[in-house]
Amino acid sequence: MTSYLFIVNPNARNGDIGEMWPKVEEEIVRRGLNYSVEMTKEPKHAIEIAKAKGEEFDVVVATGGDGTVNEVANGLYGLNTTFALLPLGNGNDFARGIKFDNNYHKSLDILEKGLTCDLTVGIAKADEDQRYFVNIVDTGVGATVSVASFTEAKWLRGFVKYYYLAVKKLLQYRLVNCVIKIDDQDELEGKLVIIAAGVGSRFGSGFQILPDNYHFYKDFAVCYAFDLKKMRQFYLLNILKSGKHIGTKGVQYIRAKKISLKLEKGLPVEVEGEIVNFAATNISFEVAPKPLKTIVPQEFLDLQKELS
Repeated sequence: MTSYLFIVNPNARNGDIGEMWPKVEEEIVRRGLNYSVEMTKEPKHAIEIAKAKGEEFDVVVATGGDGTVNEVANGLYGLNTTFALLPLGNGNDFARGIKFDNNYHKSLDILEKGLTCDLTVGIAKADEDQRYFVNIVDTGVGATVSVASFTEAKWLRGFVKYYYLAVKKLLQYRLVNCVIKIDDQDELEGKLVIIAAGVGSRFGSGFQILPDNYHFYKDFAVCYAFDLKKMRQFYLLNILKSGKHIGTKGVQYIRAKKISLKLEKGLPVEVEGEIVNFAATNISFEVAPKPLKTIVPQEFLDLQKELS
């Protein structure tokens, strides 16, 4: 019988998950699953739990939002254990990208079916810090929004919160001189607005920064913008949710396996809403050597077959 470890972040979704969990666990019991539960107590605790206990179970389930997904994936990477998720957070950008929704009954159905796919993983390096990511990494103005989300606009949630903070941070953001090297191409220089790379399509609770990008691809989609005036930045923000920024003036969209950046001034680097470094000047994103075996819906496997 398949064994499951649910790693639950009770503080996700502004603390709502701690209140929701008894109801969710009641459904898990009703289904007769062979399971254990570990509650996280502080940031990065899910990484420690997944590393220490991951191989004692067949499946480890990240229960929370995107930050919980990132921590559990970091703890499991390299272990012989299947990764899964029970998306209960506000944004659930990773979950949406692999065709989950917010209905935990449906998510448990997917979990029980146990269909898997090898998902590409990335490595983000920022000065002396390193973190795996399973969705999107970025630096520039987007990462300043992620930093602000921990302490500002706590009365807002989801997309509205990130849009509000994006407007606020765009007003404050100053372009940073940057040198970028993409794979083995010549270096590019400019004043950085944002660069995002990854295997998912959306971040910030629904902004389609990397549209038509999927986690089974073996390289990254990369979107970056240099030297944009403030009004142009605001225009792009307002078409970002639909992904219509691609192909517009000042926005570059390519595919790559490794990106390196040197910044004149330190900027934050974020992955799945988690801050890798608050002020890095030497940054790189690259595809990790191994994928992460992950339980996914049939819809996602059908999409993979259609696009392969």
